[in-house]
Amino acid sequence: MKKRTGILLAVCLVLLGVLFVNPKGVSAADGPCKDAESYAYIQTEGKVTGINVWGDEEKIGNYIYLSDNIKKNNDEYGTEYTTNIPKGISYNEKTNTLTLNNYTGKEISCNMMGDDFKLELKGENTLEMLYIWSDYYGGSLTITGDGVLNVKGGKDDRDSLYGSSGIKLFVESLGASSFFKVTGNATVNVESDGDYNDILVGVYMTLEKKNGIVLDGVKLSGGLLSKDTVQMESSVKRKNEIGFDTYYSLLKKGGKSYLCNSVYDWNGDTGEASSSVVVYTDADAPVELARYADYDEITAAGYEFVYYDVYDYRITGKHCTISAKADTTIKKDDVVSVGNLIYGIKTVGTKKKAGAVYVAGIDDYEKEKTTVTIPKTIKVDGITYKVTGIGRYAFDYDSKMEKLVIGAYVKYIEEQAFYYASSLKDIVIKSKKLTSKTVGKEAFAETQDNVKVTVPSKKLSSYKKVLTAKGLSKNATFTK
Repeated sequence: MKKRTGILLAVCLVLLGVLFVNPKGVSAADGPCKDAESYAYIQTEGKVTGINVWGDEEKIGNYIYLSDNIKKNNDEYGTEYTTNIPKGISYNEKTNTLTLNNYTGKEISCNMMGDDFKLELKGENTLEMLYIWSDYYGGSLTITGDGVLNVKGGKDDRDSLYGSSGIKLFVESLGASSFFKVTGNATVNVESDGDYNDILVGVYMTLEKKNGIVLDGVKLSGGLLSKDTVQMESSVKRKNEIGFDTYYSLLKKGGKSYLCNSVYDWNGDTGEASSSVVVYTDADAPVELARYADYDEITAAGYEFVYYDVYDYRITGKHCTISAKADTTIKKDDVVSVGNLIYGIKTVGTKKKAGAVYVAGIDDYEKEKTTVTIPKTIKVDGITYKVTGIGRYAFDYDSKMEKLVIGAYVKYIEEQAFYYASSLKDIVIKSKKLTSKTVGKEAFAETQDNVKVTVPSKKLSSYKKVLTAKGLSKNATFTK
């Protein structure tokens, strides 16, 4: 999942022209954003007005809180919206606290509400999704109170980069700092959406180096907390030639700073548009220096893009409970980390009988070695578990793994488990239990042509048919 995220993110940056701000000068934010560009809001599901051409519901937005800037823009352009306060929900701007009191709803979505934004829980509350956006301003969330929040992991594909996490804090494009914290007597239960996405809580693209998810005096049960680092392009805000604020990518060449941006030129006669990338001086009013056909030409000309690190934090699994009262006993569908692999519990083991787990992926890609070994067994709390499977997308887009060893107890490999594992060139299979029915679609698709596969002697013929039918190159070499 982590490698897929990185590739999709790079593609989206090129296609959408999203540029990332230089993190220098970004500071903590208190209270909802009040500046002239503010789009601070707290929004709940609005009134359904129809179905669009894609089959999605069209809604009028309903706000619990919205900034003066949103009001001004909505009124100026005649955008219809409502400000109905549903039963069981309230907001105190002075303390920047949203309170849920036995509230049931689909989604609560917030934007630019600051790093001191709090969600107070009273009674039993249920949501499908809780989204906290932040852009260049603060976007943190602290959950407090004595109540319970159940998040059911509703489906929402509007953010193709990270899927439909039940709780998501997303800094978006401009490099702010955000964190998710649960403290006191609050209890948070999060379930997966039931699809491929098993990210329950995500804090994405934050500048927080250590504390993206903070369990302040409480315990995590049934989920696994992990971290990933992603490099983003640095950018700076300047006035363009017609006076609008624009974010330019930051370049370096010969010890000097330059800027660049994509531009589109329209041909009024043909109605067609052409694109190019322009390099500018690094000044308050940038001056165009040269035009290039694409970003490859810019790097070929000796310019280097400037990057900085941002951090992704996530709790993965089928479900989790965050609470001072959380039960940490291992249960079915819990996830555990052993070595640097994430495992999902299929059946719970005992001292007398081994349990079963499947491999869900790499825990920390920064610590991944070029050889990945799926062992026969692991131990969790002193109990033995047989490793019987490899889950969907477990190693998709893994660019570091060169050699894979699959243990003797593995009897199934789910779809796209090794899809686009671009460096994989040596596979050793010790299991004799795989069949065409237990190896999923495209499990080895888009891997290298010259993969060497070593299999048990009696499985040489059958495994060649099975694995090539599931995406492995027909040029792969099979030996026993």
